[in-house]
Amino acid sequence: MKKSLLAVIVGAFAFASVANANIYAEGDVGLSRTKANGSNNTRIEPRVSVGYKVGNTRVAGDYTHHGKIDGAKIHGLGASVLYDFDTNSKVQPYVGARVAANQFKYDNRANQPYRSSSEIKLGYGVVAGAKYKLDGNWYANGGVEYNRLGNFDSTKVNNYGAKVGVGYGF
Repeated sequence: MKKSLLAVIVGAFAFASVANANIYAEGDVGLSRTKANGSNNTRIEPRVSVGYKVGNTRVAGDYTHHGKIDGAKIHGLGASVLYDFDTNSKVQPYVGARVAANQFKYDNRANQPYRSSSEIKLGYGVVAGAKYKLDGNWYANGGVEYNRLGNFDSTKVNNYGAKVGVGYGF
């Protein structure tokens, strides 16, 4: 009986949280630098995200195209947890953390006429920025971020940059 009551209470709180949640979509683009073993590449980096907001906390899934470094194309699927600070104004600063599964695709022509391979590496990062409320459900977003995209043997692949974008809350 106690377990059933506990399950009903937890379910009720979960349902109440979902009822007050907001789904949002966001697109960002920015200038990012990816570094590995002395090599670096500065480029325009796009990201699209879909998220879910409960109170001041947001959880989002995203796709990021990190570009190329040392012949490897890097793409990532990530998840972020963000906290929005309530300022009672149109500007709302935020901080957050993210984890990602980053795919490194590269060509290896050393021993064969053509061979392609791919590896998935776990990455992590931190973000900080601010949203500016526009008309209706639209907002503008600007932020900075650092991401460790993964490690290869003794090589650490790091990415950092600044992004701007727009989002829409449903």
